[in-house]
Amino acid sequence: DVLLTRDQLCALLNISDTTRQRLEKTDPTFPRKLHVSIRKVGYLRSDVQAYITRQHQKAA
Repeated sequence: DVLLTRDQLCALLNISDTTRQRLEKTDPTFPRKLHVSIRKVGYLRSDVQAYITRQHQKAA
């Protein structure tokens, strides 16, 4: 699976970094971050795609 950076995640979801931080704290379905190193985190592309699918299903 591909790891996405914070910037890639925000671009894919069309959200700001502030919104990303809020969703990480308040939305249990939001993709979990994986710690790549002390200062780097990544998000599994498959988790992000699943999140997008769930959001579209909720909106329909």
